[in-house]
Amino acid sequence: MRASLRLIRRILEAETTYRLAQLQCLEVSDGNVLGLAWQQLDAGALAQMARRRPAPAYNRVRGLRADHVAALEPVLAWYRAAGIKAELETISAYCDANLAGELVRRGYFQSGFRVMLAGRPRQPASELSLPVQKIASAAQLDEAWQAADAAAGGAAAELRAECRAALGAPGSSLYVGRTPGAAAAAVLCIQDGIGYCAPAALAPTGLELDVAPLLRAIADAAAAALECVCVEATLLSALHHHLLGVGLKVVFVRALWSSLAGLV
Repeated sequence: MRASLRLIRRILEAETTYRLAQLQCLEVSDGNVLGLAWQQLDAGALAQMARRRPAPAYNRVRGLRADHVAALEPVLAWYRAAGIKAELETISAYCDANLAGELVRRGYFQSGFRVMLAGRPRQPASELSLPVQKIASAAQLDEAWQAADAAAGGAAAELRAECRAALGAPGSSLYVGRTPGAAAAAVLCIQDGIGYCAPAALAPTGLELDVAPLLRAIADAAAAALECVCVEATLLSALHHHLLGVGLKVVFVRALWSSLAGLV
């Protein structure tokens, strides 16, 4: 599958649809204990905030493009007012000198890189070696989670809430590994022929355990005859190399921008 601006736009829109639905489900399901808030810049860009979880994973601007330069100050002011330092994400195909220069001027630097891999989904050459359950209800999730609670430790309640939110997102399916003492999950969100996969290693387990739910999600995407399935991974990570091995290819690089100073 060849990368194109149209494909990248569709992937970003599918990702934004899933992230937005997850935020909305989380806000309702747990009484918004994380203090969630968000601003949707457009169909492919989303600024999300968790006032009670200042970590970058919960407070970032996704899908930032060159045409969003004018929106930077209002969005950053929104984070400043909440006392939060946000992480910003730019997409290789949509970043230019003006956007990069503006981020540098504001004291941001590129602190990490992630890759989005995509391709036509295909069935695995053989049966999955590790058991994975496709979750259809909250009751099934609670039952499957019993084996994972010990592995997830103190983050178990929060992670379970995120999985519940994924289960409630329209067009999404949730997969959980059924290996005792381990905790791994993956979500498949389908939109307009695109299958957006979000893997979640809920505790240190090892690559084989982590990718088992993801491979089941990709197999279901193949069974549904989707045009494309996509998964994000840290650049040059074990997951990145594993996804190349199952036939996916890098369609864009995502740069993570962090602030050198305090609140900006």
